[in-house]
Amino acid sequence: MPITLLISPTVTACSSKWNDNHVFAQSSPTSVSDRSLIASTYKSNQQVYDVGIVDNLILKDAQRNRQIPIKISYPEGQQGSFPVIVFSHGAGASKDDYAPLTSFWASQGYICIQPTHADSIALNRQQGNSENLRESVRQMLGDAKGWKDRATDISFIISSLSELERQAPQLKGKMNTQRIGVGGHSYGAYTAQLVGGATIDIPGGAKAQSFADRRVRAVLLLSPQGTGQQGLTRNSWAKINLPMMTMTGSKDRGAQGQGPDWKEEPFKYSPAGEKYLVFIEGASHFSFSGRFADGGQARGETLGRQRGWRLRERFGGGDRRFFGGGQQQEGTIFGYVKTASLSFWDAYLKQDSKAKEFLKSDALNSESNGDVSISFK
Repeated sequence: MPITLLISPTVTACSSKWNDNHVFAQSSPTSVSDRSLIASTYKSNQQVYDVGIVDNLILKDAQRNRQIPIKISYPEGQQGSFPVIVFSHGAGASKDDYAPLTSFWASQGYICIQPTHADSIALNRQQGNSENLRESVRQMLGDAKGWKDRATDISFIISSLSELERQAPQLKGKMNTQRIGVGGHSYGAYTAQLVGGATIDIPGGAKAQSFADRRVRAVLLLSPQGTGQQGLTRNSWAKINLPMMTMTGSKDRGAQGQGPDWKEEPFKYSPAGEKYLVFIEGASHFSFSGRFADGGQARGETLGRQRGWRLRERFGGGDRRFFGGGQQQEGTIFGYVKTASLSFWDAYLKQDSKAKEFLKSDALNSESNGDVSISFK
C-alpha cells in the first residue's frame, strides 16, 4: 500500500529509499526551501508549502506488460489544484533520486511525479539482474526500444492521473490536468525531448519518428543530448513548438565525451518561440540534480575513488571531485538551477508574467556576477 511522508519546508526534506523490510527510510536531510539557494532577484509569488510524499505507487500498463513504480511529492494540506511536473531520471537512476529538486518544486506549488524506468539499476537488481552504470550507459546508446519505452512511460502516466488519485486519495482534486510539464536529467532529458516533440531516426527503422504528447505544455531539459546520438539529427527539434528550457554548463559532458556546445543543440536547432538556454559556469553533468549541493556525503552518496575517476572522465567534473567543484560551489550552482527552473515552470505552467519577465531579463546574470547566462528566442 502507499506510504505517505510529510515534510515541513521550515524543517527539511530528505532523500529516501526502501529498506529490505519495505519500511520508508529517511537519510540525512537537506533543505527544500532554503531561500539562500535561490537568487534574490527572483521571488516567487506563491507561498512555501509543506511537502507530502507518497511512495510505493504502481501503474500497470497491461498492453506492454509493464509495471511503473511511482513516487509523488506534492503541496500538503492545501485546497485547490496545482500544476503537474513529470520528471524522468537519468540512466540507471530511479524515482528515489533528484529529491532536492522535486521536493523544492513541490514546496513552491507543484505536484511532482517521478517514475522508475526499466533501465534503473536499482530496479534491475531487485529483479535479480546484475547491472552497473557503465552497462546502463552503454545500453542507453543503442537501445531503441528503451528510448521508445521511456517516452511511452511518460504518456501512460499522464493518461493515468485519475488512477494515481485512486491509489493516493490525498491527491484527489489536487492535480491540474490542463497544466502539465515534463522535465528530465541526462537520459531523462532525452525522454523529455521526445515527449516534447523531438523526432528521432530509429536504427534500421522509421525516420523522424515522433513521440510527442500534446497534453504537455512545457519541457525542461537538464544536460540533454545533441545530434549524432540516440537517433537525433539536426532536424529533430524542428517541430517543437512548446516552451522549452535547455540547461548545461562549462564542465558538462555527454556519454561519449561531447562538450557543452553539443548539449546546447536542442536550443540551437529548435524554432524560435519561448525557447531558453541556461548556461552555468562551473556546472558539471550532475550539478543539476542537487545531489552534492550540501556535500552529498552526509546522505551516504559517495563514490568509490576509481569509479569516481572513471565517471568524471566520461562526464566531466572539478579538480578534486567528479561532481564539479566543492560543496560551496555546488550549492551555489544548484541555487541557480532551482531559480531558473522554477521561474520557467511559473512562467508556463502558472502563467506568471513576472516569471517570464525575469527569464528574459539579465537579472540572474547580474546576480551571479556573469556565471549564469540565459539566452532566449
